[in-house]
Amino acid sequence: MTENTYYKPRLVIGDKEVTGLMSGSVNFTGNSQANSCTCKISDPDFQNHRLFNKELKVYLNYGSDDGVPIFRGFIKEIKPNDTETNIVAIDPRMLITGANSRMVELTDDTNYDGYTLASFLYAFIDSEVNTNDTYIGLDALRDTNPTISMKGERTKEPTSVYDIVNKKLKTAIDDADIEKPLTYFIDMIDDGKKNNITIVKEKQITDTPSLFLSFSDGLVSYKYNRRNPATYAVGGGTTFKYGNEPNGSVGLKISGKFKDKNEARTQAISEVLLSNREIDEINIEANKGHYISIGSIVRLKTDDTDIDGNHRLTSKKLSFNSGGVKLSLKLNKKPLVLSSYIQ
Repeated sequence: MTENTYYKPRLVIGDKEVTGLMSGSVNFTGNSQANSCTCKISDPDFQNHRLFNKELKVYLNYGSDDGVPIFRGFIKEIKPNDTETNIVAIDPRMLITGANSRMVELTDDTNYDGYTLASFLYAFIDSEVNTNDTYIGLDALRDTNPTISMKGERTKEPTSVYDIVNKKLKTAIDDADIEKPLTYFIDMIDDGKKNNITIVKEKQITDTPSLFLSFSDGLVSYKYNRRNPATYAVGGGTTFKYGNEPNGSVGLKISGKFKDKNEARTQAISEVLLSNREIDEINIEANKGHYISIGSIVRLKTDDTDIDGNHRLTSKKLSFNSGGVKLSLKLNKKPLVLSSYIQ
């Protein structure tokens, strides 16, 4: 993969820039998972354990100094040795994720029954996380459409807030166009001062691409894997089967509270459609698109008709050192249109 030397990456820990030799990578994993940065630095000023929970920022600096970092997080792991220090930082979602985060226990006496999912997340972060400073920005937080209610949500034990939100968010499917259902995911948006948590609806695959790639413009190489998608769904007293299963039977189970079998069938159709729209996982190496956001539409122009066309960006990795930046992208397959099955 070709290193792009037009980028002059800069690493800042706390308020101090790392001046020694450094290298690392930033992983935007997608699927509502926290972004992370791993790096190695040789600057002796940073070889001590007082770095824990310090803010770490990475700037790409394409052509000029960036005002907004490509990554902002907090240092979670430090491994110094006699020549360098290895550091792992996680974006601010680490404060509400996992067993070491601030937990919540939802009972009949203490709960968020009158809240939507976004207002629950806002209230918890505001009162329990951002107590002394703004660690997780809330300016970009909005509800799904339709909204998700927290009514009746209970936990058997103290639970990670992010686990609760992710579980509830999986029930949010925009099926206004039942042929092309859209899901939601959680992401972070940096405004130059803080990293803001947000809920994002997927883009339609037919939306205007944010990035165009071809071998004559930005595309270095690609490879892809094809998986066998779901062919039927069962649950809620109903079954939905798609096609004649030429490649074998693959099933999935739907769960939830449905008012009737028609509602359960609609859910089954949506989930099978979602499974069938993303049958290819495409790995791209490119020399442009470094700033593109997860969920953006990428137009891939190749002679391979199986993958030529529009795709969603599902994950991104930036590898950097003092000399430049390398870029890897992961895309998914464009959706099928199955209107004949919606009756």
